[in-house]
Amino acid sequence: MTTDMTQGKIVPLLLKFSAPLLLGNLFQQFYNTFDTFIVGRVIGSQALAAIGSTSHFVNTVINFFNGLAIGAQVVISQFFGAKNFPSLKKAINTTIYASFIFSILATVIQIILSPFVLRLISTPPDVLVQANQYLKIYFLGTAALTLYNMGSGILRALGDSTRALIFLVISSVSNIILDILFVVLLGKGIEGAAYATVLSELLSAILVIISLQRLEVKMRLELKHPQIDFLILKKIMKLGLPGAISSSITSFSNTFMQKYINYFGTSCMAGWAIFSKFDQFAILPMHSLASGATTFVAQNYGAKKSERIRDGIKKSFILNFSVISILSLLLIFQANFFASLFSDDAEVIYFAERFIYLTAPFFVLCGFSMLFSNVMRGFGIALRPTIITFVGFVLFRQTMLLIISQTSNSFTLIALVYPAAWPLVIIIYIIWLFIFRKKRIK
Repeated sequence: MTTDMTQGKIVPLLLKFSAPLLLGNLFQQFYNTFDTFIVGRVIGSQALAAIGSTSHFVNTVINFFNGLAIGAQVVISQFFGAKNFPSLKKAINTTIYASFIFSILATVIQIILSPFVLRLISTPPDVLVQANQYLKIYFLGTAALTLYNMGSGILRALGDSTRALIFLVISSVSNIILDILFVVLLGKGIEGAAYATVLSELLSAILVIISLQRLEVKMRLELKHPQIDFLILKKIMKLGLPGAISSSITSFSNTFMQKYINYFGTSCMAGWAIFSKFDQFAILPMHSLASGATTFVAQNYGAKKSERIRDGIKKSFILNFSVISILSLLLIFQANFFASLFSDDAEVIYFAERFIYLTAPFFVLCGFSMLFSNVMRGFGIALRPTIITFVGFVLFRQTMLLIISQTSNSFTLIALVYPAAWPLVIIIYIIWLFIFRKKRIK
């Protein structure tokens, strides 16, 4: 069911929109984490390190298409807020068919590049073979994952975040069942975990496409008559491509952080893999609230309600701070318990705990940086957040990693580079806010 966010009480609207999205993301992350749990407990630390070494490379591609999805979400939200239904229908169809074509091309490129990237980040020989096996299978599901994420973005643009939740619950349950079948019962190892993920993603993609086809006629996805409006595609690319490039470059940059982690051995790699799951869990409410802010700002910007936009932005930041603070404290005080869920190895648990202690206190700043970026994109501003993200998450991080690796052999300093970029990005966004806010909200 679509939701008009240009009227009604702001906080209930944001919570109504963000809560199903958060629950959906939690389920998605839950079944990804279940992969890690099964791999760590059934196959062992080397397989766990193999999945950990692939995570940022996988996220490079996922975040590229998520960036494009945000561009589509903004365009569709603005058409929906302006009640321009002919253009809205064209935008929905263009988003799905163009993203399918792009994802097929991406699949081929990813499979070819996988061995090269794994060697580039100095993946240890005892991990390399399993990591490569996992990636080749996982990337076969790129089209399904892309269609689900794009379709969910369309539903969110229309104010509907509930159906995506339902589809993810179904997909999550199927992934758990398939994990148990392939890895535990059939003994297919790391390949079985990859197949379980791909098949569950395919199911969620099918469900979201069926849902888009059953929208009202004035918004429906037309499967029998595929169409791409190149003027709308150009607008989507203009808004989404900078963010897509920024997100993918950031993830790829973090792939090189994996290279520095790899220097500390298999136990550290496995600890990083465990921490990465909790890092991704922490990002979920940030992403959900930021996505709600994007849709809220975009719809109200299309409806030209500037005062409502100001009020909504303030309340979004308050919600973000409240939720992320609670989550951070939970992770910090229960770090040992959470780390112990995935491994019995004392050294692996030690590294996982250290990553949590060094990073979790700064999660609120990460949430703020994401919220700033998504609010700007809700206004249709795409290039500035891309530049800011590149400066903070790529240039700053890689420069600091290079300097530290050349001057010190400190695991702690390397680990701190990851959260250190967040306050820098916040400062840049605040400077932009004071300079440009009167020009944009008027």
